[in-house]
Amino acid sequence: MKNIKNILKIGLNLFLLLVITSCKDDLSTVESITLPEIKVDDADKKDLTVFQFDRLQFEPKIVQEGSESDNLSYEWKINMEGRSIEYVVIGMDKKLDYEVNFPPTSLGYEHQVLLKVTDENTGIAYLHDWKLTIRNGIGEGLVIVETYDGQNTDLSHVMSPLVTPDFNEEKIRYKVFSSANAYPIEGLVNNLIYTQVKSKKSLLGSTNSSLFNIDMLDYQLEKRNEELYFVPQASYGADFLGTIVQNEVIIRDGKLFASWMELNNIGLPFTNNFKVPAIVGLNARYDYPTVVLNFYSEDLGTFVYQPALSTFGDREMKRVAAATGAFNPNSVRDHENLAAGVNERGEFIHLLRDKQNQERSLFILDGGEYDGDNGVVISPKPLRKISLADAPEIDQAILYVILPNQNVMLYATKTKIYGVVYGGSKPSFGVRYTAINGEEITSLKVFQQADYPKRSVWNDENRHFEKNNKQLILGTYTGSEGKVHILPLVNEGLANIDQKNIKTYNGFGRILFTTTQL
Repeated sequence: MKNIKNILKIGLNLFLLLVITSCKDDLSTVESITLPEIKVDDADKKDLTVFQFDRLQFEPKIVQEGSESDNLSYEWKINMEGRSIEYVVIGMDKKLDYEVNFPPTSLGYEHQVLLKVTDENTGIAYLHDWKLTIRNGIGEGLVIVETYDGQNTDLSHVMSPLVTPDFNEEKIRYKVFSSANAYPIEGLVNNLIYTQVKSKKSLLGSTNSSLFNIDMLDYQLEKRNEELYFVPQASYGADFLGTIVQNEVIIRDGKLFASWMELNNIGLPFTNNFKVPAIVGLNARYDYPTVVLNFYSEDLGTFVYQPALSTFGDREMKRVAAATGAFNPNSVRDHENLAAGVNERGEFIHLLRDKQNQERSLFILDGGEYDGDNGVVISPKPLRKISLADAPEIDQAILYVILPNQNVMLYATKTKIYGVVYGGSKPSFGVRYTAINGEEITSLKVFQQADYPKRSVWNDENRHFEKNNKQLILGTYTGSEGKVHILPLVNEGLANIDQKNIKTYNGFGRILFTTTQL
C-alpha cells in the first residue's frame, strides 16, 4: 500500500511539472499588460469627525497611474451603526457632501465611511475606508417648536453669540427631531422645558394627550406617557410644565404634580381642594423662596398660594388672606386668567380679564413672609391693581410677556407688539414693534437661559448670561415660512426695541413657541 502511495505521488509531481512548463512556454508568447492603479492619498486625514446634524464635506485626493481620471465613477457608503455590516449610499460624486443625522458615537463604535472608485475603462473597482466619529453638536441655544402641517411638530435649533455664551459662530439646524427619529412628534406640542430625566439632559414636553422626554445627546425620543410615571394615568399630556430647584412641575386637568425627575418618575398629584389653572406664577429662584406657587382660582374668585413643593416644606395650598387696600385677594369675582409671572423681587403678577366688562387688569401681590418665631409662612399681600382699560388693541392681544427685571408688560396682536409701563402712578402704553412684509406674529417670549433663575449665582463664574431678560424672541409666519427674530431691548424701564440691531433667522415652519436648552 505504501508503494502505491509513493507511485501516485511521483506521478502527480511529474504531471504538475509538465503543466507548469507548458504554461511558462505559453506566457512567453503573450504581451505583458499593466493595469492602471488607483490610490487614495489620505495622509492628512486618516479618520473623519463631524458634529451631529452638520454636513460631512470631504474630497479625497485620488491618484491614478496611466489613465484619465474622467473615466472614474464614485460611490460613497456608510454603515447604519458602529460595527454594523448594513450600509446605505450617501453620495455618487468625488466630493462627499452629506448631512449626518446619526446619533453621536462612542469610542469603539465609530461608523465606517466606504468609498468605491470604479475605473469605467476596465470595470475594476478600488475600495477605501475611513472611521467616522460623530460628536454631539447641539449645545446651549434656542429650540424652535414648529409645525409644517398643522398636525405634527418638529424641532429646530439655533446657536449664536446672542443665545449661546462663549460661542462665536452661527449654527442653524433644521428639523433636528425628525432627522434623528425619522418621524415628527405626533400632535402639536404645547409645552417644552429643559431638565434632567434620570440624570440625562432632556427636553420634557407635552401635547394635549401625551407627555414625553427627548434625550439631548442625540435628540431621540426616549420615554412617553406611562414610562414617566410610577402609576399609569387615565390620560396624559400637560396644560403647564415648569421647573424649580429639585422639582419639575406638571399641571394637568386641574391637578398639580411635582417630582424631581432627575431621580424619580412622576408620582401622585397633590391632594387639595383647589382646581389649579394652566396659568400660574411659579417662583423658581435658587434660594428657596418663601412662596413657590401663586395662582388665581377662577372657580372660587380668590388667589391661592402654596409655600413649597418639596417634602421638607409646607405643601398645603391656602387661600390668600383677605385684605383691604389695592384689592381684596380673597374676593376677585368673575375673572379669567390671561398671564402670570414673577419679578426679580419675588412679587407675583397676574393679568386677569373681567368676564363682565372685559377690562384687563394687573394684580400684583408680594412674595409672602416667613414668621420665624412661629415657624409659619404669612400669606402674600396685595400691592397694586392696575387697570389696562386704555391699552390700545389689547382686546386683540394673543400673547403676553411679563418682564421680570422691569415694570413692563408686553402684549402682541397678530401684527404689533405693545408695551405697558406700570411703574408710575398711571400706566403708559406704546407700540414697540410692527411686523413687516405681511408677516403674522405667532410666538413671543423674553429670552432666558434654561436654568434661569434656578442657577445659584454664588460667584462670578456661575452667573447667568448677560443677555437674560434683555431681548425678545419673536416668531412670525409669512404663509409659507416661519422666521425667528431676536429683538434687543433698550432703555430699561421702557422696554424699547433696538430696531437697527434685530437679528432674523429664516427657513422654519409655523413657529408655535420657542424655548432654550443648555
